[in-house]
Amino acid sequence: MAKQSNDANKSNQIYFTVRDEIIDGKYPGGTFLIENELCKQFAVSRTPVREALIRLAQDRFVNLIPNRGAMVPYVTIDDIVELYQLRTANDGLAAFLIAQNHTDSLLNRMEESVSREERMLKEGLLSPREISHEDFVFHDLLSQNCANKRLVDILNQINNQMHRVTRAAADHYALETLEKSVSFHRQTVEAIRGGDPAAAQAAMEAHWKEMLSGYIKRSVTGTLPLGI
Repeated sequence: MAKQSNDANKSNQIYFTVRDEIIDGKYPGGTFLIENELCKQFAVSRTPVREALIRLAQDRFVNLIPNRGAMVPYVTIDDIVELYQLRTANDGLAAFLIAQNHTDSLLNRMEESVSREERMLKEGLLSPREISHEDFVFHDLLSQNCANKRLVDILNQINNQMHRVTRAAADHYALETLEKSVSFHRQTVEAIRGGDPAAAQAAMEAHWKEMLSGYIKRSVTGTLPLGI
């Protein structure tokens, strides 16, 4: 039992480390992850490495190719469209539910997050990546507090896959999109504060549709780093 627990801990460590390295671009699209090298890197046997790779494949961070190993897939505009369509529908529902039933504490934390974003943009002292990080803080507050466990699971899975896209695309081209994003965050908070579920849902859905539109425009102009 102790060995199984230890292998599970090692597998978790490998999963999160490799996942974060894929998100950060250490392993770009087309990279093959070699089991033997991972075993040496983490000083483990093949079992926890294989378990971590299976989990990474389930979360779409790698593709398992028979007789070749695990390959990091390229991000395509189709991937982005699918993720943002899912986020539009599910974040909209989360906003609707929160507007129906929320605590003053949660609303204050969401307000504080939006205010930090607005301050970051106004002062212009932080990088798009740092502003993007606060964007995730806001959406985590929304998704984790919607009082629907299954919806939380869905949003966690989508969010997990989105990190790779947003991290790579958080450059100076993203500033205009981030400004629009913060504006929609403000609209969502105000709708929740006003007890208007439909308005909160509409604001959040409009937010993700606008973000997707920005990505599509960048893909057309060649400023979106898709070869990641």
